[in-house]
Amino acid sequence: MNKKIITFSIMILWLIISLGLIASKQYTISTGKKVLLETVPVDPRDFLRGDYVILSYKISDLDLSIVSPNKSDFKRGKSIYVKLEPREKYWEAVSVKEKNNIKTDEVIVKGKIKYNYQQGHLMVSYGIENYFVPEGKGKEIEQSMRRGSSNTVSVEAIVDKFGNAVVNKLYINDSEVKF
Repeated sequence: MNKKIITFSIMILWLIISLGLIASKQYTISTGKKVLLETVPVDPRDFLRGDYVILSYKISDLDLSIVSPNKSDFKRGKSIYVKLEPREKYWEAVSVKEKNNIKTDEVIVKGKIKYNYQQGHLMVSYGIENYFVPEGKGKEIEQSMRRGSSNTVSVEAIVDKFGNAVVNKLYINDSEVKF
């Protein structure tokens, strides 16, 4: 084959992959349901990728009392589906399923088990734990999230009907963080 055709084919393939990733996130944003999640403090900075905030959520530490009867099936790396319901201010995890049996009126977020505590808890990641911010803004948000701080940091996430989540907005003390 001609080298130009191979090069052109590879470029087209990468373009299709890139557009597919963008389209999947855009689908979630345009069709999903907005949920407000409470965060807990964690703070990093990456030299190559710039400032970002690692977000950990209250729904990331699940008590096994809300898990379906066969608790031993929940192993590290396994995908699970966490049902969320609105409570006073934030949405909270109310049950955990192994399979995606989402009813139209439910908000279910897909996650992966990071590890299973011996004390009856699952640690789950949802793919919305990193939030990139403009250079120099990471420290400001980091300080707001420190333990002992009187600030509350929360996230508005959008969850689509397949359980995919995307961070939409970041709030400090109920005020949207604008960059």
